Amino acid sequence: MPCELIDLRTDAIVGSYRLVRELGRGGMGTVYEARHAVLPRRAALKVMHAELRRQPGMATRIVQEATILESVRHPGIVRVFECSILPDHRPYIAMELAEGTTLAHRFVHSPLSIGELAVLLAEVADVLAAVHARGVVHRDLKPDNLVLMPLDREFPLRVLDWGIARLGPLGHVTLDGFTPGTPIYMSPEQAAGRDIGAPCDVYSLGVIAYEALAGRPPFDGRTLAEVVCLHMQGEAASLAEQTCAPRALCELVHRMLAKDPSLRPSALEVRQLARAVATAHAGDYETFELGAREPRHHGIDAEVLEHGPTEILPAIHRPRWTPQIAAVAAPIATGDDAPAAMKPR
Repeated sequence: MPCELIDLRTDAIVGSYRLVRELGRGGMGTVYEARHAVLPRRAALKVMHAELRRQPGMATRIVQEATILESVRHPGIVRVFECSILPDHRPYIAMELAEGTTLAHRFVHSPLSIGELAVLLAEVADVLAAVHARGVVHRDLKPDNLVLMPLDREFPLRVLDWGIARLGPLGHVTLDGFTPGTPIYMSPEQAAGRDIGAPCDVYSLGVIAYEALAGRPPFDGRTLAEVVCLHMQGEAASLAEQTCAPRALCELVHRMLAKDPSLRPSALEVRQLARAVATAHAGDYETFELGAREPRHHGIDAEVLEHGPTEILPAIHRPRWTPQIAAVAAPIATGDDAPAAMKPR
């Protein structure tokens, strides 16, 4: 028997949270602003769309996203407060509400200085180094999923939307005929649907950096096929001929865009090189970062402290449960882009 959908209107109770308002809808779910019923805590509450209960593996994606967010302890990743399932069999996650400005919004309204871009690269690479060390690949890194939070003294940004992330070789959940990601920021191997790994995220970050410097992405076209073809076979125009950015930064971005994944720098190397550029533009660095974190010493040697991940992280455990999916009672229509506070999938 199909179960009746829960009415998620304002003031509805979901787990320990009371819904305040809808923030936006994406391909996987709707995100609401919510408040804890007892504690003085605000949260972003993501609920899977009802029609996705017909799609094998989609509920597992929600649970896997919560598992990644909970297991990788890094200040650049939002915290999970609660993960459960509604009586109508839709899984939900209550997580930290990341309030700030998306990089996509910043691109439209004001360009980043060289120092700001270098810091941004270093901080995103720091997050990637942490998740890559745990076998996680984001697979959809783009300006909409980077929220700038310069007033946060612990870490000045959040990397959002881990709904299509890959959790190790056995944690890959993909629908038949579906390649997750956003074409303009997608690596050649990801577009081809093979060899998905950490270099995919480095490539996507390289596309973002190129766009920040040149004012446009390295590859764009009139059709999806044209964009994919350019990523797989085209060569990006030289940044040195388009911008006055430091040579070291231009060379780093072009290395990140290498067609061969083995020729791209690791996230750790991107972090180191970007920090070197940021140090050369110390005024911008101090303004943007506000409160840079120092690596914590945990009895490990100096080599690891210099070149290893900023955080000492626990191993990621697989999701312990998969929601039981029932027949859909009524579909929920998906909407347009979410606001800066939280970008859903």
